[in-house]
Amino acid sequence: MNNSQGGHSFAPASSIARILAIGWVTGLALLYLVRYDGWLAPVQCAQVLWSALPTLRFGPHFAEFARGRFADLGCVAALLATAFAVGATVTGRWSPRRDRLGALVALAMGLWLTAVAVLVLGALTTSLVRWVYAGAACWLLPAPRSFIRRFANPPQPAERLDGWTRFLLVCFVVAAVLNLVGAMVPPFEYDELEYHLGAPAEYLRAGRIVFLPNNFYSNLPQLTEMLYLAAMTTSSDIAAKLLHWVLGVLSAVTVYEVAGRLWSRRVAVMSVAFFYCGVFVQDLSATARIDLATTFFATLAFGCLLVWQQERTPAVERCVGPENLRTMVAKAWWSSPWLWFSAAMLGMAVATKWTAAAVLVLPAFVFLVVATKSFRLSSVFCLLSFAFVVPWLVKNWLLAGNPVYPLLTNVWPSPHWSPAQAALFAEKHYPSFDMTGWLQLGERLWQYSFLEMNAGPLLLMTAPLILLARRVDAATRRVGLLFVAAYASWWLLTFRPWRFLFPSFPLAAMVAGCALYAFEGEQRWVRWVMRGAVGLVLGIGLSVMAFTLLIDAEKLARVPPQMSRVQYVLGCVGRDEFMARMGGGLFDPIIWMNHNLPVNAKVLYIGEARIALAQRAVVWATAFDQHPLAAAAARARDAEDLWRSLRASGVTDVYVNFSELERLGGHYGYLQNANWYLIRNMLQQYASEIHRTRRGAVFELQR
Repeated sequence: MNNSQGGHSFAPASSIARILAIGWVTGLALLYLVRYDGWLAPVQCAQVLWSALPTLRFGPHFAEFARGRFADLGCVAALLATAFAVGATVTGRWSPRRDRLGALVALAMGLWLTAVAVLVLGALTTSLVRWVYAGAACWLLPAPRSFIRRFANPPQPAERLDGWTRFLLVCFVVAAVLNLVGAMVPPFEYDELEYHLGAPAEYLRAGRIVFLPNNFYSNLPQLTEMLYLAAMTTSSDIAAKLLHWVLGVLSAVTVYEVAGRLWSRRVAVMSVAFFYCGVFVQDLSATARIDLATTFFATLAFGCLLVWQQERTPAVERCVGPENLRTMVAKAWWSSPWLWFSAAMLGMAVATKWTAAAVLVLPAFVFLVVATKSFRLSSVFCLLSFAFVVPWLVKNWLLAGNPVYPLLTNVWPSPHWSPAQAALFAEKHYPSFDMTGWLQLGERLWQYSFLEMNAGPLLLMTAPLILLARRVDAATRRVGLLFVAAYASWWLLTFRPWRFLFPSFPLAAMVAGCALYAFEGEQRWVRWVMRGAVGLVLGIGLSVMAFTLLIDAEKLARVPPQMSRVQYVLGCVGRDEFMARMGGGLFDPIIWMNHNLPVNAKVLYIGEARIALAQRAVVWATAFDQHPLAAAAARARDAEDLWRSLRASGVTDVYVNFSELERLGGHYGYLQNANWYLIRNMLQQYASEIHRTRRGAVFELQR
């Protein structure tokens, strides 16, 4: 394999390395098949598919579904087209080339600018948010069209793919289609309903972007949520999910472009398959979380940084000389804009979630210090990154009086965030370094490959093979070290959920692509054994994806399924019925209230946080925030006083989610200190039950 500079990258592995590689790949594949029952996934998928085939037909709701998804896809397409036009116009002057990587950078810049525009317009009134699409007028300028002309006339013919890489490309396409089906189902995951879509839903109910004192998540950087607000204002919450799915596909396209530029097209296809065909990606693609947005910006950031390092010239080397800081930065900018595009992309990643500062910016800073031997230039790089977070810091400063609320409340005190809340937040979000914490340094790699729900060992099987290859090229070493640095930062500075590390997975996938390619020149039987083991795990992953779409969403064990995600897409069941029946009636009380309560009703949620589904005004709090009910009960003298207090605040109904109340209380101390004797008496004396399921009950307060 040759890199972009024509140097030989790999040499054939030694006999011992070959044996170790085969043993590692096949051993993990067999362990996954036998110890962790991976073989069951294709069998179960085939059984459910066979039983479901007679029920897979277009239903009475298909026309309604098709109209809705057509509008959602049109909304997403318009949003992306607007973002690209704006971004290409802004970056066109400095983009080194009008190629795919430059186009992806332009799109990312446009998405950030669009999100900032939504923030500004939404702060005035959400009715103005639709005006962000006026940015599509930039298509009248030459910059966006120059990219299109470049794509229509590629500079050279593409490298031919062999049968193996064609197979991997098919796997990617199949995974993308399966993930698309999951993205077209109404949102149901907890975090997306609580704050990723929940906060925009509250902004829409309020008529503008406001401070939400009982939803601290709404005060974290909200680049992605602003894009969701634009989608929800124009179309629906499923449009937000489809946008998240698109960002996952764009992350894979970025992996392809970066790997193809650094190595070859075959390595690029392998890297894409190893990244995108992991079942984790499906878990995210079917939601309106933000992790795929973070991953898109992170992959672009690391890609630009790696391309900058690969294309460094003597002119760039002179940029880190003894000149003053202003001259040094100016030289670095004009000699290689890729470096500063990388800084911008990192800032956009941080603007999606704070943990990106630890997992992405810190490794990039260390990389740049080592590469340039200049702490000053690296510091400017980081400062430029954080400049892209400033709009959300200003928003918090104006609304909450603290740019990083709820952090640093000892510096900027707030009546909405107490020391007890800060302690609970620290307990749940800060890393631990006890014996368990140290064990997690290695244990989490295994857990997230085998034990986590919907996990798969694809990256663990392939990426470590790079240690067995000889004469690894410089680009591969850089990518591997960047991932190691990201993993170390994730372990040291976060509380270590896999989603925080996920934006660095494209780096591991590129190392995996290079590692497997390093063994492509071995004897045929060695090559086919390794391909067979990897292909088997890929097939199991696709089976898990398909199985998730085919099983019954109401009763998982019901065969044949009567209400699967595929059946919803085919229009066999309507949205409200699907949501009401999902998970055995998980959202039935909320759907019931949407249909049966007056439009002016105001509902107090107890033990419920998935407010994005509500079509009535709600009063609630996350598990970390101060619940209005606890404060009202603390002030009340008796049950009548509590009832009058709730009625005075406009509350007309109360919804109690029994199972969630118990779960949140046990894990987070949610409402544990509330006066429950008074609350129960108030519900018994001044409220009547109007709807009950095994999940919860709805009460109407006396008028």
